[in-house]
Amino acid sequence: MEVILASRSPRRLMLLQSAGLAVEVRPSHIDETPLPGETVAEIVARLGREKAMACEGAADIPVIAADTLVAIDGKPLGQPADLAEAKEMLLTLSGKTHHVFTGVTVRLGNRIQAALVQTRVVFRHLSAEEIDIYLAHNEVLDKAGSYAIQGGAASFIEAIEGPLDNVIGLPVRTTLNILAEITFPAQEGPLI
Repeated sequence: MEVILASRSPRRLMLLQSAGLAVEVRPSHIDETPLPGETVAEIVARLGREKAMACEGAADIPVIAADTLVAIDGKPLGQPADLAEAKEMLLTLSGKTHHVFTGVTVRLGNRIQAALVQTRVVFRHLSAEEIDIYLAHNEVLDKAGSYAIQGGAASFIEAIEGPLDNVIGLPVRTTLNILAEITFPAQEGPLI
């Protein structure tokens, strides 16, 4: 199946291609500033929807958009501005439980389907030296929460509850389910 990905994320592209989809990348650009009073779940749901709506697509090709945030104590941790902020984020996550939220939206023509996925992640205690070594050897500035679970940060994980691919950036099973629903909507009434 051919789809359009409204994102430049190489991780989302890899996950969709690994699921057997033919993916065309068409990033959409929106203002990602949280609205006053929004929860983390509301932020990612809204941004996923806005990205899907802003993406230029063909009427017969599904557009997939998503937004992912790490949250600790209800506060979002997006992508760090620099390595100092990345270190601060990792120190905040050290030895604690956080949640990763992804809002996924699929648009096909004027039809839209969306879902919110949450994964609970527990980090073991990290030393400042360990964080410095990680930051020196891993690209983190484009990662929510300053880490990539599919890379060197895998050793930080003490426990995980929920989809691992959600932490990578896109819950594939949920995305495929939405694609199936929007591509083959349930018939209304009896089939004749």
